[in-house]
Amino acid sequence: MKTNHILEFLNQANHEKGLKEMFTIAFKQTLKVLKKEECYRISLTLVSKEEIHELNKQYRDTDRPTDVLTFAFQEADVLMMDEVIDLGNIIISPEVAKEQCGQYHHPYRREMAFLFIHGLLHAFGYEHHRSTKEAEEMFALQNEILNTMPYDFYTNINKVKKLLTSAQEKSLSGYSHFRVGAIVMTKDGKYHQGFNIENSAYGDCMCAERVALFHTYASGYNKEDIVSLSLITDSENVGTPCGSCRQVMSELMNMNCPVHIFNCDLSKQLDTSVADLLPYAFSKEDLK
Repeated sequence: MKTNHILEFLNQANHEKGLKEMFTIAFKQTLKVLKKEECYRISLTLVSKEEIHELNKQYRDTDRPTDVLTFAFQEADVLMMDEVIDLGNIIISPEVAKEQCGQYHHPYRREMAFLFIHGLLHAFGYEHHRSTKEAEEMFALQNEILNTMPYDFYTNINKVKKLLTSAQEKSLSGYSHFRVGAIVMTKDGKYHQGFNIENSAYGDCMCAERVALFHTYASGYNKEDIVSLSLITDSENVGTPCGSCRQVMSELMNMNCPVHIFNCDLSKQLDTSVADLLPYAFSKEDLK
């Protein structure tokens, strides 16, 4: 089966593991937003602050370190004869990225994804130096790609596991004896708890996912504030949300929002998204 993305990754800076998966997701999401259907290859290298300083001085005539450099093959007037279109090389300094995290008040991995997407857009010919209009177009694309990535930059899974167990213990499930706990995380770093509440009139029961979401909205938040939803059940397998909860999630959360689901002893984990849980969701747009 033909793939439309090839990421060649070299971590010379020896920074944390697991970054390649994140960059691959960012690459795929960039191609999706740009509606690129051809096969593409990009090379990505992580280097030290000193090395990117030298490269910036040598190739950009700027005597200081930078965060990201793009060497696009279009700039070199390379003739593409292969079935795979080689976009060129992106170079990122994780050290500079970490320094910038404090300035922009967001997680390190989000900054790294942002820099990679920025470099990718340069490789596709987008610019932000030539005119205000071009800059606005490029920055709008950056934000769209970053904000729709099916990747969780914020949730502390270890903390969520503890909070989920605590929420599950509060479950009012005297009829099914099936305890469910849920946690919604918002961008301000707060975690909003929910658990299933049962009633002898079964139609009046409420699932943990909806309790957590309604709790979040009642606290003044909206879908743009929600980072993730996590869930634990009494099942030895990973138990996914019911159809009603999936529908509510599709309206109260962004479709790309991550969902983390755990089994009873936290030994099994499913990382998915609202869109994957409810493809072809019915929305208010369908009522028009």
